[in-house]
Amino acid sequence: MRLSYFIARRYLFSRKKQNAINIISAISTVGVAIGTTALIVILSVFNGIDLFLQKSTDSLTPDIVIFPAEGKFMHFDSTFYDRMDAIPEIAYYNPVIEENALLKYGERLRPVVVKGVTEDFPEVTGFANSIVEGGFRLKDRDVYEAVVGAGVAVEVGLGLNFLTPMMFYYPDKRASSLNSALNTEYLFPAGIFSSQQEIDGKLVITDIDFARKLFLLDDEISKVELKLKGEKYIGRVKEQLQQLAGSHYRVEDKYELNRSFYAMMRSEKLVVFLILLFILLIASFNIVGSISMLILDKKEDLVVYKALGMPLNRIVSVFKTEGNLITCIGAFIGVVLGVAICLLQENYGLIKLREGGYLLEAYPVKLIFGDIVLIIFTVLCIGYVASYFPVKYLVRKLIK
Repeated sequence: MRLSYFIARRYLFSRKKQNAINIISAISTVGVAIGTTALIVILSVFNGIDLFLQKSTDSLTPDIVIFPAEGKFMHFDSTFYDRMDAIPEIAYYNPVIEENALLKYGERLRPVVVKGVTEDFPEVTGFANSIVEGGFRLKDRDVYEAVVGAGVAVEVGLGLNFLTPMMFYYPDKRASSLNSALNTEYLFPAGIFSSQQEIDGKLVITDIDFARKLFLLDDEISKVELKLKGEKYIGRVKEQLQQLAGSHYRVEDKYELNRSFYAMMRSEKLVVFLILLFILLIASFNIVGSISMLILDKKEDLVVYKALGMPLNRIVSVFKTEGNLITCIGAFIGVVLGVAICLLQENYGLIKLREGGYLLEAYPVKLIFGDIVLIIFTVLCIGYVASYFPVKYLVRKLIK
């Protein structure tokens, strides 16, 4: 193997009879380097975007949610809360009332989701980071207030400086006449938040007591949202809670709550990886051309090697090793460049987003070690396949 490597290295760096071989070898190396760099940079950008979206979603998505198995609302008995207190992995839990209602602001109507929470909701969830205008206030003395999604605010033309309250309508099943068939309550906007377009376009967050008034509830709630001390505990705590809850409650984690979101992130990254991989595969054909021309240039050496008693598989390994060297050098350069570009962007934000009210100033980037290992392994496999089969065919044909 050392002999094959020694000869391959001499062939790679020595001047050939045909100068085009050197040029094609250099182009092959550059092609592999550019493809590797592109894979690292693009996948790291996707990782950064996914991480940003996940953080934005997590501010409104708990790790685990407990729902009623039947119906919209449920009574939680105090013993169940005591049992949750006994689970050390739970950082906090929050009773929530969430239901659809009709919002009227001025002359505009829009169906929304009203979410009633407790006053400490932003502190325990990190939701305060999503506030883009105003602040998080649910009650000012005897007046109830709300934090409205940016999409809802734009749709109904809501502004924090306006004195007009928001009107909410909800069917009153206890009403005795059509005139009183809708329960009506008023809210004043205190802040506007921006998280995800789907959430921003439908959600209004307010005090849990206001939600009880609007939806005509006593001590019922819609669900209990839990945050854990780490994502690694989700599976274990979910099993414990399901055993405690029994058949009366349904327990789901954040991955089940946001199936489409996480599936979209995985599929987008996979599609981009496959597209770039296909481009790299096309670029690797330069290696085939480079090695093929080298074999034709060194066909006299093949006869000498055979006369000296070098077995056929050893002759094949010489040129196969050269193809691997081109791939390894290109992959190394590509990894260094890709990692350097990502680190510069991650730390200094060199490439900025255009003006347009983005929550980020620069493109988000996140390097993941597993991605780099996968890219290196894939590039080396492509280089190996690209050099092995043409070399084996040409060497056998020329020696015969």
